Amino acid sequence: MMEPYPAQPAVLTNRAQAAPTDPRTNHHTRTALQAIMRQLNKSLTVLASAADMLTQGRRGGAVSQSLLIWLQPNARQAEEALRRLREYQLTGSSAATELIQCLTVLVLAADMIVQGQLRDDTSIETYELLRRNADRALKSLEALKKEVLM
Repeated sequence: MMEPYPAQPAVLTNRAQAAPTDPRTNHHTRTALQAIMRQLNKSLTVLASAADMLTQGRRGGAVSQSLLIWLQPNARQAEEALRRLREYQLTGSSAATELIQCLTVLVLAADMIVQGQLRDDTSIETYELLRRNADRALKSLEALKKEVLM
């Protein structure tokens, strides 16, 4: 009697194409992800605080200049942390997807503010956009930490 289905051939996988190691079981990966998430948390907190001050109307004089000084480097740090986070192929996570979307908007909004590409009638909307996305990114980061590190 013949088998109804032929035997399946062995499948060879390329190590580079294999799924990433579970961060909860790999100490080096876990430590690296924790460092990335700390950097991202710091940058997002600064961006959220700056957005708060800008939306509350503290846009004149020295306060505005000091906020602008903090926006761009923290946006770049968040962007770099995101790039490093992508290396761990966490795209199957809805929290990671949300975080990536929020960070993309944050970086673009921060760049527009710093480069002075806003008209007075649209600047408050951009500051609010910055704040909303910073809040969403922080929430997504916390969710991602729970998914990956706990």
